Amino acid sequence: MASLRVLSDQDVRKCIDIKGTLTAVEKAYVAKSSGLAHLYPVIDEKLHNDKAEFDIKSGDWLEQEIIGAKLVNWFGDNSAKGLDTIVGLSMLFDSNTGYPLALINASYITSMRTGASGAIAAKYLAKPDAKVAVVIGTGNQALFQIAFLISALPTIQNIYIVNPRSFDKAQKFTADVSQRLEMVIEDQIDPKNKLWNRRVQAINFLASADIEKALEVADVIITATPSRGSLISKESIGPGVHINCMGADSFGKQEIDEELFSTARVFTDDLSQSISLGECQTAVRKGILNSNQIIELGDVINGVYLGRESENQVTIFDGTGISLQDISVGKLALDVAIEKNLGQIVNL
Repeated sequence: MASLRVLSDQDVRKCIDIKGTLTAVEKAYVAKSSGLAHLYPVIDEKLHNDKAEFDIKSGDWLEQEIIGAKLVNWFGDNSAKGLDTIVGLSMLFDSNTGYPLALINASYITSMRTGASGAIAAKYLAKPDAKVAVVIGTGNQALFQIAFLISALPTIQNIYIVNPRSFDKAQKFTADVSQRLEMVIEDQIDPKNKLWNRRVQAINFLASADIEKALEVADVIITATPSRGSLISKESIGPGVHINCMGADSFGKQEIDEELFSTARVFTDDLSQSISLGECQTAVRKGILNSNQIIELGDVINGVYLGRESENQVTIFDGTGISLQDISVGKLALDVAIEKNLGQIVNL
């Protein structure tokens, strides 16, 4: 009789933290670059006049004896209903037998692994003394991008928050972001984690009504929106800036001026996804960027290619989100759940 462990959202929150997630995602990049793990084709379907999406991302990591798949939905109108906008399930299977190992609530893992993805890119590609970040977007993912960024880049001191459509939302986000960041840790570790609290309190959070002024002082820019048009012009980007594009994950999405790709050094989590559904898709279609100019981040971590080549170089990371991130963090959650005896065992 086959059995599997079912992990609820609360179970997952007890199993993964920022440090562990950063390590798991970086290992996934290394495994992909080394040919030890593989992605399968993405299924990406639009619903409700592009106000919702249904995606399936899957792959294998045979070295870890795991095959995995994530079925995830994005429903943009959920926030107005007081519901999470991202909901889904991950499944892990034994690659030796095909038997199921776990069914996992994927919402928190998705938020965490996406935050880790951006932070790892900034760690390898941003200037080593980066002090100012600009976060464009005030949704749930913006919080996780900030949490992981300030964990991975200890030099960050000031973070500007921008909502291109609503300064009021930027102000509201800024007003309680410190408290919400402390809760990210409280969900996982020790609410009295003084080192984390001090790190959060040391950041100066500023709401900006003028995106161009904020960009003038930026060392790192993070876009985390569902935009289908450019939010940042090429002219607004100064020398040495690193940009994490985290919102474009399906056909037609775009957050930055495609002309930026004509002079920047470009990186991604997966080349195929980048040119078909990531931020690079528009620049590639228009002939501004050639696919052979795009470098996978795992190859930088593995030393196959250099990351940033100079102080003044503009770098772009196209974070499309890959199944191996979910598989690696899901495996971490499962291992900890087994150790702590969390979740429910279901016989099939």
